[in-house]
Order: sequence, then structure tokens, then C-alpha cells
Amino acid sequence: MNYLILTPDGVGSTILQRILTMCLYLEGEKVTNTHELTNGLELKNGLAVKNFDLKYTQNISQILDILKQSSADTILVSRLAKYHLDSRNDKTSDQQYFYNFLNNHFDRIIMCVRENIFEYAMSWSIRKKSGVLNVYDKDDRHKVLQVSEVDESYFIKKCQDYVKYQNWIETNFPNIQQISYEDMLMNGDVVMEDLTGYKNTFTNQFGITLNSIIKKEYSFLQSIAKNESADHLSKEEARGLARYRLTSKDMINKDILFNLPLKNTTLTDKKNQIKNFNSCLDKFYTFAKNHNWINQSKATYDFWNKEHIC
Repeated sequence: MNYLILTPDGVGSTILQRILTMCLYLEGEKVTNTHELTNGLELKNGLAVKNFDLKYTQNISQILDILKQSSADTILVSRLAKYHLDSRNDKTSDQQYFYNFLNNHFDRIIMCVRENIFEYAMSWSIRKKSGVLNVYDKDDRHKVLQVSEVDESYFIKKCQDYVKYQNWIETNFPNIQQISYEDMLMNGDVVMEDLTGYKNTFTNQFGITLNSIIKKEYSFLQSIAKNESADHLSKEEARGLARYRLTSKDMINKDILFNLPLKNTTLTDKKNQIKNFNSCLDKFYTFAKNHNWINQSKATYDFWNKEHIC
């Protein structure tokens, strides 16, 4: 059972592939996370693994040969990001051959989506200003919190990019399963059970749910970055988080996994932080009128705090 995660980036694909890999590992499966397929992949000890140094030097045929030769005994959790393919400039015929292969080679193909496309574009705009793609520690969080205004032209570009991503999926991947960023962070245990068939993996291994791990890590790091008092952790929560981080470190040392990112900012954080937030919101509503599949009512809903902010 190989898993392929499709993404425009900024929709939870990084945390999904890492958590999915950990879930399978905790259940005793032989698994590895190759991360992105198109910017550096090599065959090492009979297994497809990441090699960031290769960047875009490999052609499609070389990438496919590595996937074909990778040991069938080890589950691959891989990612394919549209923006990487756009940067590579492969021939259209080569891309189509690539898509056909992936549709047959990977048993589960997952399309990462955002229910709130406004927040997706806002997150990307903050990323652009901060230079932080994913938050891994308090320094990353601090850099994110320093952004007070975003580029509104770039904001609209990211809205457009999301539409192009939807069209790319519809054209090239007929059998996909959608998983939203919001559902992954709020109902992660259910998502993992659906993808793997294993139930209560994180509770069984760490004594706390995956949902609790994600929420407590976010709150703890947010408090440190703002020099505020951190939320109190029960003994069970503290012990569970410690075990989770130790497992992450062990998997990273074994080259099974890369660093696990943390939730970045909530919609409420963004509204309080970005002074042209409302201007971007107005632009989003104008943009969304041209795409009737976009649910505009989601734009002001903070799923993390379960409330509308406007």
C-alpha cells in the first residue's frame, strides 16, 4: 500500500505525510517518507529516499525508474506538489506519462484541500513575507508573528493558484480522496484510521490522542513565542508529548521521517496580526464570485477556535 499526497502546498500536506508515516511505523509497518518526488530522489539500499541535493536535475524517466526499483516490502508515503512541476518545465507528454504511472503505482492518492481558501491565500502571503514555509520551533513562530501586512497582489495570485490546482487534479487524477487541512488538524485520529485501518494508534502508543498532541504543541509554542505563560499540561499530556517527540527524533535519525511541522497561526491570529486583513477579505469575495464552487461563508470561520471572527 503506497500513498501519494497531492498538494499546491500550504494545505497541510507536510504534516499529513509525516503523521501518516509515523502512524504506520507505530503499527509495525515497514515505511518511509520520500517527501517530494520531483526535486531529488535516489535509490539507497533498494529503497527510494530523498536527496535534496539533486534538486531538479533528474528527468521523469529517472524518477520513475527509482520508484519502480524501490522495494515493494516498504510502504512509500510520497508527495507531489504542483508548484514543483511548474518549476521543472517538463514536456507535456512526459508529465502525462508520469501521471499515468503514479495513478497505477500508488494505491491511495490523496488530494489535500483547504475548506477556507481565503485563509490558504492569507497563510501563503504571510509565508512570503516571513520566509518561513513551515513552523518547526519558536524562532520560526517568532518570525511569522513579525509580519504585520501582506502583499495584496500576491494574495490574489495564491487564490488563482488554488483554482489552477483544482483544475490540475480534475484533469490528471481521476481517483482521489480529499482530506482537508481543517479535518486533519481537528480529527486527525479519525483521518489516520480511515487511511491506515488502524484505530487509536496515538492513544495506544502515547497515552493521548493525535488531536491533543497537535493542539497542545500549538498552544505551547505560541505561548513561548509571545512570552506568555504556557497552558498547563496534565501529567498524561506532558508524558504523551515527550514520547511523541522522542519517537519523531528516532524516526528522523533512522531516515524514515523528516522534521514534523507544527500548526502555524489561526485565522484569529491572522486577523489580529495583519492590518490589511479586511482589504484582502474584500478582494477574496470579489474573486470568489467567479468560482461558484468556493464556499465564501468559510472565509471568516476560525475552525481552530470554532467561531466566526467577523
